[in-house]
Amino acid sequence: MALTRTLALLHKEERDTTMDSQWSHQSAQHGEHAFPRPSLLRNPLAWRRTRRLERIHRSNDQRLAWRVQDVLVGCGLSEDDYSVGGGRVFHIPQVLLVSHGPPVSLDIRMLQGQTPEDFAAHAAAMAYDLGVAEVRVVPLDPPLIRLQLLSIPAQQANGDRARR
Repeated sequence: MALTRTLALLHKEERDTTMDSQWSHQSAQHGEHAFPRPSLLRNPLAWRRTRRLERIHRSNDQRLAWRVQDVLVGCGLSEDDYSVGGGRVFHIPQVLLVSHGPPVSLDIRMLQGQTPEDFAAHAAAMAYDLGVAEVRVVPLDPPLIRLQLLSIPAQQANGDRARR
């Protein structure tokens, strides 16, 4: 309440700079966000739009991760096993992170006994199933790889740069 009363007494220019400085102080305390957080004093519905955009991005990332895992199963990069308590159990490489690049990339934890070459052998099939021009496999730490989804082939992109 005291903040609104104080701001009502200030001129418009002073009010805007006061709110901006208070917001920058709050964001510095709480860390950086994926989306810039709007001031609730300026636009009371802006925070709803920001939260909605965050939810949409999270759900799109989750759908892409599920789709990639389905493609990995279709390419034969999963393993099935039998356990006494659970019966038939499927082990699927786990998508850990979706990054919106460019290019869009996914960090994947491979199963034991798999190598990046196993994924590279199926790169053309994965690209076709995911609707991209090329899938590039980049090895990271031993159980991790990164799949980069390229919308144009690497040879064509390199050729365009050479012509410039």
